[in-house]
Formats: sequence, C-alpha cells, structure tokens
Amino acid sequence: MTIWYILLAVLGLSLLVITHELGHYLMGKWLGFTITEFSVGLGPKIFGIKGKETEFTLRALPIGGSCRFFGEDGNTDEKNKKRPETAEADEGESEESKEKDPRLFNSKPAWKRFLVVLGGPLTNILTCVVLCFFMLLGAGAIVEQSTEELLVVDLVEENGPAEKAGMQKGDILLSMDGIPLTDPESLDAALKAASMDGMTVSVLRGATVETESTKDGVLTTDEIKVTGGTEETLVFGNLLDQTTGNKRMQIKFMHMPYHSVTEHYTVGKAALRAFPETWNLGKTVYQSLGMIVSGQASCRDVTGPVGTVDFVSDVLAESGSSSNMWNIFLWFMALIAVNLGIINLLPLPALDGGRLIFLVIEMIRRKPVPPEKEGLVHMIGMIALLLLMVALTVSDIMRCFGG
Repeated sequence: MTIWYILLAVLGLSLLVITHELGHYLMGKWLGFTITEFSVGLGPKIFGIKGKETEFTLRALPIGGSCRFFGEDGNTDEKNKKRPETAEADEGESEESKEKDPRLFNSKPAWKRFLVVLGGPLTNILTCVVLCFFMLLGAGAIVEQSTEELLVVDLVEENGPAEKAGMQKGDILLSMDGIPLTDPESLDAALKAASMDGMTVSVLRGATVETESTKDGVLTTDEIKVTGGTEETLVFGNLLDQTTGNKRMQIKFMHMPYHSVTEHYTVGKAALRAFPETWNLGKTVYQSLGMIVSGQASCRDVTGPVGTVDFVSDVLAESGSSSNMWNIFLWFMALIAVNLGIINLLPLPALDGGRLIFLVIEMIRRKPVPPEKEGLVHMIGMIALLLLMVALTVSDIMRCFGG
C-alpha cells in the first residue's frame, strides 16, 4: 500500500460525501430555501468566501461536508444567518414573528422540505449511475463466465499458518483436505470444514498463467491457460487467528474465471445499462444489511471510513495495470455511492430517512411534530451514530495495525 492509493481512496470517499451535501444544496436552491453555509470538510474553518446569502467554506478535516439552512432545527442564531439589512429590525421581533419568517427552513411547505432532505440520498444514487456509465463505457461488462475459477495466491502474511506451511506467492490452490478448490465459495466451505489444528493443501507451484483474448465485434472472450508447474502438498498447523477468533490461512488471493465474455458498449448503450447496474449494486447493499440483521454476517464485517479507505487502497495497490486500477476504483466508488444513498434513506433518527418519516407524519397530520420532540429523537440518534462511528474507527485502526 502506498500513500498515493490512500490519498486516492480518501479523496474519492470525501467527494461522495460532498456530493451528498451538494444534493441538499442544489435542491434547496431550486426550491427557494435560504442556505447560510456550504462547507467542504469538517472541523475548524480554514477560509470562506461569502456569497449573496451563502458562505462557502473549506474546513480542516477532508472527511465530508455540510449544508446549513437558515433556521434549520430551530437554530436562528445571529452568526451567518441574518441578512445585514434585516438584523436591526429582527432585534425587536417576538418569537411568534420569527416563526413566520419566510426564510426559516420550517416555514417552507412540508413537501419542499421532503424534497430537500431527499436530495442528498438521491444525488448519491445518481452519482452511482454516472460512475457505472463511465465504468461500462471504459471496461464493458461481463455477460458470461465459467463457474470454475483459478485461485492464485497473491500475498502470504508474515508468521501466519500459510507462511509456516511453506506457501508462496503465485501458488495456485488446488484442494484442501481432498476437497477441490474451484472458486472462493469452495475455499470458504473447505476452510470451515477443516480442523482448527490443521489441514493439508495441494497447490500448483511454478506454473505459467496466460490469458488468451479473442474479439468478435463488441464481444471479447478471455480464456485462462495454465501450463507447467509441479504439484506440492503443504501441511498446515494451528489455524486459529487470535485477532478474530476464526480459522484463517492468512493469505490474500486473486480469483479469475477460466472463461469469460465481456461486452463493450457505445455511449447510448452504456447510459441505458448504467441504471440496471446501479439497481444490482443497490441489491448487494440490501442483501448485506439483511445478512447483518439476520446474524449471517458479524459486526466485525462492518467497517467505518478508516477501514473503507484501508481496504480500497489495498485493492488498488494490488490491481496491476493502471486501466484495471481505474476500473476497480470506479466500481468501489459506485458501490460506496449507492451504499451512502441507501443507508441515509433508512428510517433511523439522525439520518435523512428518519427526517423523512417526520415529514411524512407532518403531511398526514397537517401539522408538524413538536420541534423539541423531533429534536430530541434526532439528538439521541446522532449520539448513537457518533458512538457507532467511534467504535468502527477504533475497530478499523486495530484491524489495520493487527491489534
């Protein structure tokens, strides 16, 4: 992993968060809301540029941004929120007259506020569509591939069971305790079935792996050919990973289908195909959430920003060619973009989805939920969210440094 891949991952993640806030901003400007500040980054302000009514600021931490509306959440403090020409007149206003100020966020119709809140997640999803478009235009999409895949060891972790057993980078995994290894799922199943005390793994060492590509119009067919090499049997000892409590070989590997067909697209076809690709990525996010709720996936499988940056930068560093790296980068950014959109739509306090629920209730009742009650719910949700982020960050750091 190099600093450049880390910076690229941080930049990509930050841009996606800023895009979310930009969605709120653009929808608010379109619907006539007064926006007091649009910031890039969080934390202390480095500098700002004052517009007609909005201050555009750059803040110290490049991990997101914010879009502040006049009077949002009942906050009507003087700083940055009153027009100079109305400041003196406002001093003698009663609380009742302030509530009638048409500039206040809550003075706008509920349906407009609904669209402003929806603008952030919607922009994330549209960003995913755009990223899928460029990904499809550049690399195409696999329309056919074999179920059997070649598993090639890419990294052997130091002092792990694999290194102690003599496994080397470039080894091709063949079988584990006699169980054929034909794809990542078969490897997971064989590892779960293996004894905690050890196992035997057959590998092909010193083989030459080549890819033969043939083109037929918009279709490119790739065939993986493996020649030479000698079969080795490696004996593993204790597989217990003290960090996770699970059985691990402590390797990283690449998996490549023996046969695949890629279709390349024109601009028009790529634009049309981008929408179903976004839908498929969205389904992946929902399936992951379902696995966490049902207990099929552990909380250890959830990462925060630090873990996401670490994982993405690791994959980019191992991607090989620059074209392959950019395709992988676009895919990850598209997945994270739709993930941000969907997560923010969950009906939980402090998230956009939670605010949308209160707006729907207001439209049904034709009167708002008391601001102090809604504010309390969101405050509790925000505290819970911050605690979760702290826990995930600590877990990510421990994982990154092997703690």
